[in-house]
Amino acid sequence: MPDANEAKQQGLCPKCCKNLRYQGAANDVEPFWNRIGAFFKYPIAVDPMMLIAVCTFVPIFLGQNLFGLLGAFLLFCILTKYVYSIVEHTSEGRMTPPTFASAFTGDGMGIIFQQIGVFILMGLIIAGAGHLGGPVLAIIVSGFLLLSFPARVIILALEKNIADAINPLRQLALMGAIGWPYMVLYAHLVLLFFALSAVQDFVMQHLPIMIANPISGFLFSYFMLIIFHLLGYILFQYQDKLGYAADVQDDQPGPPSMVHNRNLRIDADIDINLKDGRYDAVLSILEDQLKKNPNHIIRREQLFKLLWASQNLQKLSRYAQPILRLFVSNNTPERSAQLLKALLKHDPEFKLQDPELIFQLSQQLYHQCEYRLILVLVKDMHKRFDQFDKLPDTYLVVARTLANGLQQWDKATKYLVFIQQKFTDHPSQSRLPEYLMAVSEQKRIEF
Repeated sequence: MPDANEAKQQGLCPKCCKNLRYQGAANDVEPFWNRIGAFFKYPIAVDPMMLIAVCTFVPIFLGQNLFGLLGAFLLFCILTKYVYSIVEHTSEGRMTPPTFASAFTGDGMGIIFQQIGVFILMGLIIAGAGHLGGPVLAIIVSGFLLLSFPARVIILALEKNIADAINPLRQLALMGAIGWPYMVLYAHLVLLFFALSAVQDFVMQHLPIMIANPISGFLFSYFMLIIFHLLGYILFQYQDKLGYAADVQDDQPGPPSMVHNRNLRIDADIDINLKDGRYDAVLSILEDQLKKNPNHIIRREQLFKLLWASQNLQKLSRYAQPILRLFVSNNTPERSAQLLKALLKHDPEFKLQDPELIFQLSQQLYHQCEYRLILVLVKDMHKRFDQFDKLPDTYLVVARTLANGLQQWDKATKYLVFIQQKFTDHPSQSRLPEYLMAVSEQKRIEF
């Protein structure tokens, strides 16, 4: 909908004029499984790397005491706030990370306590299931809670409500809305967590504890940013199914001009009406556009194609001159000849009213060997356009047509004599005797 208002998310159907539902980038966003590499590159930017560095190295200086544990917990809370802001940021179409400073602002701090609340409730639910149904039920509930992890994070990021995030019905509804790609997402998340666990385990076993701990912490933060960016992208990719709309906002060019949008809209209307077989509506659109801008080349071409395909020779006669000007400018005399022959067959009295166009057509048609068509076009030009400054040039083309093309030497002589007598100041006067001599000897006129 090229003339829809994206800022206000408004647009009207071109057929029924009812309001359309805005879908943002839902129809053309790249599937998440095609851009896995981009997710791994996401944290490799100044702002997220600064935060990862803080979360990695600050605990080292705080030590292993109570103060250090408190500091590590605060940093975990800051990281939690930041990764949830990544989910929101990405879901809105922003494919660059939030700023480093945003992790330390008071805005959005509630998500930390809500996430802690979700962890506590999950523990209570598993414990309650074990108490009521034994280990089997506890395992089943735990399995569902693991499976619903992406849905839970997405709901918490969207609704910022613990009850909604922990509600299994809401989780199942979101899984169903996304469909089978949810399981593809879950498989990717499982692989990411396994990769993180495997690398951390390798580091802890093969490196000294003073080096292994920072590397393990760095990897944890790095993978959390990847995972939550992926969850935010899922929101962005399936926005239409989840009830909201957003567009890619990073590195977007400025809005195109209204004129450009209007042209796109006209193209859309033409396309829709053509496919529906409403050719009169297409003709009306093109006529209206050519009234506003008679020199619009694309609309002229479209008008010719429509009228020619429908064999609307009456309208073709009316618009013949602008269409023929288009053919002349494109140097397509074969199309000019085709149209002129059809129009003359339809109406033998058809005449062009533009002497400049007649002159240009005669030049091009001469090289197409359309000699008789030239004679029809230029008939009585000295009577119809006696003030036309290129009349002698036009009649020189006629003389060549008669002599070289049709071998009508007497008629060619008459045109040359006419030029010699009527246009005494014309530059061709110096060569006219030569042309007359050639014609008298029935030889070609060479200009």
